[in-house]
Amino acid sequence: MLTRFTTSCVTLAAYMLGSEAVALVDRHASGCGKQHSSGYNSNLEEHRLVSKDVLRNYTIYVPTSYNNDPQKQWPLIIDYHGNGGNGSQQHDNSRYDKYTDDYLLVYPNGYEEHWQGPSYAVPGIDDLQFTTDLLAHLRTEYCIDDERIYASGKSNGGGFVDTLACSDNGNEFAAFSMAAAALYTDLSVDGCPYKRAILESHGAADNTIPYSPTKSGSGGALPQVADWVRWWAQRNGCDPTQAEVVEKPGYNHTSYSCQGANDVEHYKIFDLDHCWPSSSGDNYDYENPRCDDYSLDFTPVVLEFYSRWTLSSAPGAKDWRMWKGD
Repeated sequence: MLTRFTTSCVTLAAYMLGSEAVALVDRHASGCGKQHSSGYNSNLEEHRLVSKDVLRNYTIYVPTSYNNDPQKQWPLIIDYHGNGGNGSQQHDNSRYDKYTDDYLLVYPNGYEEHWQGPSYAVPGIDDLQFTTDLLAHLRTEYCIDDERIYASGKSNGGGFVDTLACSDNGNEFAAFSMAAAALYTDLSVDGCPYKRAILESHGAADNTIPYSPTKSGSGGALPQVADWVRWWAQRNGCDPTQAEVVEKPGYNHTSYSCQGANDVEHYKIFDLDHCWPSSSGDNYDYENPRCDDYSLDFTPVVLEFYSRWTLSSAPGAKDWRMWKGD
């Protein structure tokens, strides 16, 4: 049963740019100057908000030096777990804080362990609005660099990142990355009207979300992953037949340079199942023996990809403005 509240804790504004509505945030509510304990905090009682009358929560990693400069704006990664998982599992999966101490890292929890998109998700739960509300909430508590907000996810969470990229709610994100994405909502090139910076990795031996599915998955129809990559290249203005493909031991890397940089990138790992790729095998997924492929370490690849994109430089960046007030 849904946990409902009669009032919402978040107020949003909308600004019309041409014919497109863009969600905007009241920047009077700034978290700059507030102190927070550094490290990973999984206390859900301390990290919760109401979105569309539903109580939601998240876990968070705060960098070691966060409190040194109360006005420093930090880049933010919101990282979505797979179906049946939770934020703490995803923290142990992507392990961004193992590689960098330069990001605020937020791990939201899906309602009943699902994210919007597949047929098994809870009807009526709007995770796109939750993401917008979560960002508004985080800005009241933390000092966030609005130019450097990124979305990450695995499996159902990765598919939701793609759903987010194909929505107005994705306009606040500079880049999107996914591992083993369950792409239930993106089934044709014309189904998404946006240009985005997109990175995805996928195991060719994935038995949960197959690379080349021959039937529907547990949440509905799925695209051929190679077709989906070409669709993003086409959306971003590339010739989808002009990919640069580099063969590496254990995987190949496909990239498209549509805006003067590799703004669509994809890694096909030949012997990997439904996993977040790791070269050390010390993340959550590698408790599964089907994840014993060590050819690619995906997390540093994601971080390098993010380092190339700001909101202003991202593919399809428009002259849309955040409403700040005085």
